[in-house]
Order: sequence, then structure tokens, then C-alpha cells
Amino acid sequence: MTYIGIVNFVWVRGYEAIVYAVGLVVFLWLLYAAYEGYRRWTHGLPRWKLMCWPPGYSVVAALKNFVKFALLQWKVLRQRFPGTMHALIFYGISWLFIATLLRAINAHIVVFLTGDVFYGYKLLNNIAGAMVIVGVSIAIVRRSLRLTPNLPQDPYYYLVQALLLIIVVTGFLVDGIAGVAYRYTWERPWFDPIGYLVFMWARTVPIPTLQEIYRGLWLFHMSIAMATLAIIPFTNLWHIYAAALNVTFQRQGQAPQGVKPVTDLDQRIEQGRPLGVVKLSDTTWKQRLDFDACTSCMRCTNACPAYASGKPLSPRDVIVTLDKAMREGLWDQQAWGSGKLQVNPEAIWSCVTCGACVYECPVTIHHVDTIIDVRRGMVSIGSEDVPKDALDALYRLQQTGNPLGANPYDKEQWLNELAQRLGDDIIAKEGEEYDYLYWIGCTTSYDPRLRPVAEAVIELLRTAGLKVAVPVEQGCCGEPARSVGDEALYVELMKQALEVLSKYKFKKLLVSCPHGFNNFKNNYKLYRGYLAKNPDTAKLAQVLDSLQVEHHSIVLAKLVKDGRLKPTKKLNMAVTYHDPCYLGRWNGVYEEPRSVVESTGLRIKEMPRNRSRSFCCGGGGGQLFYEVKRGERLSAMRADEASKTLGEGAQRRVVAVACPFCNTMFRAEANKFNFEVKDIAEILKESLDKGQSGGGQSNGSS
Repeated sequence: MTYIGIVNFVWVRGYEAIVYAVGLVVFLWLLYAAYEGYRRWTHGLPRWKLMCWPPGYSVVAALKNFVKFALLQWKVLRQRFPGTMHALIFYGISWLFIATLLRAINAHIVVFLTGDVFYGYKLLNNIAGAMVIVGVSIAIVRRSLRLTPNLPQDPYYYLVQALLLIIVVTGFLVDGIAGVAYRYTWERPWFDPIGYLVFMWARTVPIPTLQEIYRGLWLFHMSIAMATLAIIPFTNLWHIYAAALNVTFQRQGQAPQGVKPVTDLDQRIEQGRPLGVVKLSDTTWKQRLDFDACTSCMRCTNACPAYASGKPLSPRDVIVTLDKAMREGLWDQQAWGSGKLQVNPEAIWSCVTCGACVYECPVTIHHVDTIIDVRRGMVSIGSEDVPKDALDALYRLQQTGNPLGANPYDKEQWLNELAQRLGDDIIAKEGEEYDYLYWIGCTTSYDPRLRPVAEAVIELLRTAGLKVAVPVEQGCCGEPARSVGDEALYVELMKQALEVLSKYKFKKLLVSCPHGFNNFKNNYKLYRGYLAKNPDTAKLAQVLDSLQVEHHSIVLAKLVKDGRLKPTKKLNMAVTYHDPCYLGRWNGVYEEPRSVVESTGLRIKEMPRNRSRSFCCGGGGGQLFYEVKRGERLSAMRADEASKTLGEGAQRRVVAVACPFCNTMFRAEANKFNFEVKDIAEILKESLDKGQSGGGQSNGSS
């Protein structure tokens, strides 16, 4: 009976020991490189805490992350063209690596690659090799023709792609020639289609000549393969290791959500240490792993609105610059400055914290986390690189409790006038229980142009029979302070906000500002441990335990769906909806605002960039209160997109929003582009019969 299976080291039996010796050296070198990576990530940190398993990470969650993001390429495949290209290379190389291990097991432990198993094995090898050739070819064309904007053109990227191509092509040649030696009588195209083409040529060559060709090709193939493995730590192939760890131990949740807290804030203040990143040594192990995991795919930079507007921010450059400084061991160098391995401070302040970079990053780098941490460092040491307007906003927050610097009496006067019009029961009272306690937010409370939004929300909830009230003493939730980098002020404002909430009984907290919504829902809860360990603030941690937060778009959508609000008046307007970054990307709320608008009978004209790929209005990251005067205004760019989407001809052209920051930024452009700006609550209120809206306060039931 004919033996059908693998024969190893055909015509090169004398090189077997050398191959295993070189392979062992390369393996040990890669282990050492991995250890060097670990040393970089834990430099100056208590390594024993990270040696076995990073604290705070569930084994089950980590395994799920690894399977979803590393093995299944979930975020890589989010962009179809580059994702498919990467998947072809990743899965092709992965199988060829596994196939090599199986071949070694078959040779030295147990023979199993025979008969039908061998046929399947060979066919899979052919498919995997073809995948790599196609994927690498696409990668070369994509990079050289710049089909993806801003891809680096450094020669070493092409070198890596060429090496992969050479390894696979020479592998097919070597294996096809080997077919003459041990598969001559049973080599068939159905299980070895590519190898068979080589085999057809090889069997026409005299055996002595063929053996010489084979040995030369085999040595070349093995040398290139070993060399490629050896240079992994110096090329973008390093992400195989660093990125796999980064996605496994990613921050909680796949959306940007919260930003890292400073849980040892009190100790830092007592010891005179900065509250953020001043030197590279101030970074956390997770931030350093972020730096090392970057593949320079440019998804972050291509999605960045600040970069698109001509500002000096490229999220990729921030990460890569810090990575290069880390690899050079510049631990005591200031993280920002004018040096080659320092981040441009103007880039740090150009960020609008929209989260587009984080959302797009296939290896779950949190660029915003690092940028905010560098801002904290700047503010905490009184750096001259902090924009004056940003410092002024912080000063106003300290003096008046709001970043606008408005007189708190103005807010109280407005609420009192509202109480006279709608009833005293809209003012929250201790001892009463409410369906919703309404945190209006400082921007809406003090801006007369935004107050009608809050009034519309209150009237709509009352119409639906819900018991809603506003705490008069509410101030700023602290989000502007955190965005600008004053973490100490942020924590104080957080405590004040939670003190206010602790006075009242309510089922849910209602918030109209997505920045405040994200703050109460995500950021505050990251400080729960900090609050709980201090006896003076332990009760505030308990407030967080029971706190349920909803944005007004979620509440209104639910009320419309349940039939408790029934739009009847036909509205005549062309409308497009702008997704706020902190409602959409940061918290995944996309459909509820749209359902509110469409419940009125209107059809939303979607802007080209919508939902998860919405383009920021320019008001985030504290930039509602300061501006980096470089490039175009983001609000003008987005307003232009909205105007073109709305088209001409309609009597009323409306940009619908669900955020006071977006509302403010679009209003600044409304006259130029000839459109109205309306919150979704205002649109819904306008669509109700007059008899439906503005009714008396209900006893309430949620």
C-alpha cells in the first residue's frame, strides 16, 4: 500500500539539527523581547502586582476580549476594505504557523498527518498561503497608492510585507519541488492546487539539478522565515504581541465611556505630586501598553475632527511619539514640549475628546485617556502651555460654580419664574419622591437661548404624567473641569453634586447634557472606591450605588413608544439630526433621538457622517469655553455638512440636536448657513396639541 503522508527534510536531512538550533535561538530571543516589553510597561511600578495577572481584571472577561478582538478581529473588520485585507493576512499566517507546529508534532511525537487528514491539511495550507499572497498584495498596493490616507511610507513597512510574501511564495516552491521526492505517484491538484503547478514543472527537471535548486530555495526560505521572526520586536509585527495583550486587558466596555480616575488624588496633593502625566514615568502600565500596541493604521487620525480641521493633532502621532520616548528610556523627560520625542502641547489642547479615535482603534488604544492625563499634568504644575481661556474657565468655575461665570442668582430667578408659570412643585423638595430628578446642567441653566429646551423637557414629562422636579441648588457637574484637566476641582464638584442628590428621593436622574449624562453614568462611578474609603464621603458612594441616569432622548423615546406622548400636529420642515459625541460614541445612544423626531411624522435626512462616525460640533474637550485658533472651526465644517444635507427649497431648515454644547456651537453658525437649531424636545413639543402640553403636575408613576 502506498504511504500517503508527510516526509520531513527531504534532500536536506543534514540541516535538521541546524534548523532546530536556530529556531531555539530565535524563540529565546523573542521571549527576551517580550520580557523587555514587560519591563518597559512596568518601569518604576510595583511589578509583583502585575507579574501574574493585572489587578481588577476578570479572567473570563479577558478571555472573551481575546477571542472577540484578537481572534475574531471584531474591531479590525469594522472597516471593510482594510479589515478584509488584514483578516486575509492574519488568518492565513496563523494557519501556516499552526501547520508548522502540526508538522513538527507529526515528525517527533505522533504521526497523524496521513491519508484523508493529510489531504485536508495540504488543502488548508494552499488556501492559507493564497490568502496571505492576496492580502499582502492588497496591502502593498493600498499603501503605495495611498488608498487609505496618511499611511506611513517608511521603507520598513514595505520590507515586512515583502518578507511575508517571499516566505509564502518560496514555501510553495519548496513544497511543490518536494512533491517529486515523495508524492510523485499520488500528487493531485485537488488537494494541492498551487503546489501541483510547481510539481508539474519540477518533474521535468533532472533530479540532481532539482536537488540543488531545492536545497538553495529551502535554505533561503528558512533563513528568511527565521530572520522575519527575529526582527519582530523592531517592526510593526510587534503588535502581534503588544496588541493582543492590549485588547485582552482593555479598559471596560468597547465604547470610550469613562476616563481614568485619579484615585490617589489626596495623597498626590499632600506629597506635592502632579495629578496627571508630566513625565513619561507618570504614565500607567496600561497607557504604556497602549503606546506599544499602536500599528500606525491611521484609523484614529483619519477619524479625528481636529486633524481634519487643520489643527496640529494627530492621535496616532501622540501615541507613537510617547512610544518612541519610552523605547529610548526618556522616563524623566517632560511629556510635552518642542523636542523631537515630546508631544506638541498645542496638539494636546486641540483634542475635543469626541472619542472617534478610541472608537475606531482596532487595538483598543484609549487616546483620550492619555491626552486628558497630560492636560492634568499641565494644569497641576501650572504650565504656561495651558491656554489662557481654559484657565479662565477654571477660574470662573471656582468663583461662580459654572464655567460661564454667570451669576447663580440668574438661574434661581429663572427657576422661580418657571415655578410661577408651571407650579411650585417643579422645585424639588426634601421628603418628596419623584419619578425623575432633573439635572438641567450649567450651560442650559444660564443661557437664555437654551432654557426653552429644559422647559420643553419638563412640560413633556408632566404631560406624560410623570412627577419631575429640579433641585435649585444644582451646580456644575464638573465635566468642564475634567476636560480641561483640573482633576482636583472636578472631584470637589462631583462631591457637591452628589451631596445635592443625596438630599432627595427619586427613581431616576434625568440629564439633558450628554457630557453630564456620561459624567453621572460613567465617570462618577469610577470614583466610587475613592469616596467609599473616606468616612466623610462614604454616603456619597451609596448615592452612586443606587443612581440610575437617563438622557432626555431616552425618556422621551420611551414615552412616545408607550403612547404617553402622542404627536398630532404636522410639522413642515426639512430636518437632519446631529449625533452628539458623548451621547452616541461614548454611550451608544443613536436610535432614541431619531425615533423622537420621526414620531412627529418628519423624515430625517441623514448627514454622510452619522451615528458612530458622526463629526464633532467642536464644543467638547472644554472647547466650548476656549478655542485653538488653528485651521477651520469644527462647528463651521459640521454646519456646512448639515446645510448641504438639508438642501434648498424647504421653508424651514432645521438641525436637530440633543446636547446644549452642540446647540450652542450650531447656533453660532446658523445665520451663515441659514438654518434653525432645535433640540429634539422642542420639536416634539411643537408637534403636540396645545391642550396636550404644559399640563399640571401628576402624582406620577414611572
